[in-house]
Parts: sequence; C-alpha cells; structure tokens
Amino acid sequence: MPLGDVLIHAGDLTENGSFEEVQNGLTWLSSQPHKYKIFVAGNHDVLLDDAFLNRYPERRYGQSQTKKDLDWGSVIYLQDSFITLEIPASQQKQETHTDQVVEGQPSMRSITIFGSPWTPRYGISAFQYHPYNSQQWKDAFASLDEKPHIVVTHGPPHLHLDRRDFHRAGCPYLAEELHRMRPRLHVFGHIHASYGREDVMLDSVQRTYEEVMRGWAGWGGIAWMAIMVLWAKVKYIFREPNADKNVTFVNAAVVGGPQNELQNRPITIDI
Repeated sequence: MPLGDVLIHAGDLTENGSFEEVQNGLTWLSSQPHKYKIFVAGNHDVLLDDAFLNRYPERRYGQSQTKKDLDWGSVIYLQDSFITLEIPASQQKQETHTDQVVEGQPSMRSITIFGSPWTPRYGISAFQYHPYNSQQWKDAFASLDEKPHIVVTHGPPHLHLDRRDFHRAGCPYLAEELHRMRPRLHVFGHIHASYGREDVMLDSVQRTYEEVMRGWAGWGGIAWMAIMVLWAKVKYIFREPNADKNVTFVNAAVVGGPQNELQNRPITIDI
C-alpha cells in the first residue's frame, strides 16, 4: 500500500456484506499507517444499508450483529456526508506560502471530502436508486455549504471511466453535479473494467460535449459544441485555461475478471 496523508476506499470492501467480512475489512483499513482513512460503502456492503436489509432480511445471513456492533477503529465512514481534514501542505505549497509556516512545524491546509455510496439500480444490491432519478444527487449534495475538494462515490459519473462491455454505466445526473461543483478529485470504483485515472477540464465545451453524447442536446447542441470548441481555442491562444476547472477522475477498482481477482494497484494522487 503506498504511503500518503489520506487513504480512500470507494466501496465494496466485501463480497457478500456479512458482519465478519465488514469487520475484517474495517480492521484492515484501520491498521494502515495513513493519518486519515476514508471509507464509502458499495453495493456489496449490505450490512451498512438498513433499508435494504429490511427488504431482504435473508441477506443478514442469520446474524444478530448489526452495523452498530462494528468497531470502526480509525476509519472515517461517509454516507451522504462530508468531513474537513487538516493535512500538511505539499513542499511546493509551503515554499509559496512561507508566511504560514511556523518554525519547526509544517504548513497545514484544509481539505473537505464528501462521500456517498449510491449507484443506479442494477440487480438486487445495497444503496441503489432508480437510474432516472434526477433528484438523487441534488439531495445527496444538499448538506454541503461549499464545494468539496474531493468527492468519493461508489459509482462513476457518465462518460468518465465508466465503460462496461459495450456501454457506459455511469450516472449522468452525478456527472451534472460534478460539472456544477468541479471538485479537484473524484474517486470511485464499481465498474472494474475501467480502472485508471483521467484528467479533464470541466468547462463549457466539455459540458456541451457530454450533453450531446447523452442525447440531451439534439442537432442544435452539436452546432453549439462546434462554436464552443472554436471559442475555446481562441481563449487558449490568449490566456491559460482556468486551473479551477481541472478535475482528476480515479476509478480505483483493484479487482477484475470473472472471479474478481486482485489485478490492479492502488492509485496515488498528489493534490
């Protein structure tokens, strides 16, 4: 496991979601040396979804222990919630903000992380919503007073590291909210085949392109996209693109193949 300030697990800590599986996973996460360990549940982690277990009590596997009996250790669990962490600034940031550095102590900075476990309904699993529920992510992000630096969800946004077989499995409504907020980093998993990293500028050109790809824009949108691309090139000639529109997407799925074998390494991001 690579070292770092924050370790993020984007869900599916377990295969079946039994109490023993979840507890073993939390114990392992808590034992890692990172100062902060962030965990968001996935659709396999059924123990953490009370509403799902009420509908499908057989998925308790005859166990009397519930999520209230879990020992979370040092793991921070986010479910449609956020946390603000204090972490050391990078060396480059310290060199450009020397007035904030106390002798003998590193400069500190605040990072807000939002986490949510929900994915569009597919089969019978935990933390799912109707694929056409356009209100889902508006409600999920309602607790935020300002945009987060990092968003962690179990599932991907549409068109970003979400390809499964011959179609895109990501949520377009999640993608819309990300365009609105533009976090610095979005971490997710769920779609094992699309493991990797993608750096994207979420500007008006990208938004128009995505609306065209979803069939939301029609022919007028295609023409408008051509105009926006031309305008973006003109802006690029005269000034640098806005850095605050750059978003890094990470699909952190570490398993793959028909048997969910461990195939991929954790991804390290420096922000």
